[in-house]
Amino acid sequence: MRTPRLRKAARSDMDWLYATFKETMQSYIEHTWGWNELFQQHGFVDNLPPGSFVILHDAGEDVGACSILEKPDHLWLEMVLVVPPRQRQGLGAELVRHAQGLAAAQGKPLRLSVLKINPAQHFYLKQGFVCYAEDAWSLKLQWLPA
Repeated sequence: MRTPRLRKAARSDMDWLYATFKETMQSYIEHTWGWNELFQQHGFVDNLPPGSFVILHDAGEDVGACSILEKPDHLWLEMVLVVPPRQRQGLGAELVRHAQGLAAAQGKPLRLSVLKINPAQHFYLKQGFVCYAEDAWSLKLQWLPA
């Protein structure tokens, strides 16, 4: 049995990362605010440097990724992406554990925002996150290191 491995993303991965973001998130964003391709693509490229991503590689292919941004008092889990055919196989949990490990090593909370219509909110709660705020569209979740 192979073990998936993490690797730092490179600029050459950005097309795959955006395509995976679009495939997994477009319907939720479209339902919440509407989808503007140019706005989404520019926002993705302009706000998420390749160095913020780690990519999960398994069985000869990239199957998931997460973007973690460092803030002064916490780490921000910007997104967790798993390609649809590989969802519900523990890969997202592995990516979240990686982010939690980084937060624990720094003694900082790990925070994220999830759209209320995204069923992933239940996944994050199972990973130990708790809601600390919300707005009309999203829940703000936080995980605290022990």
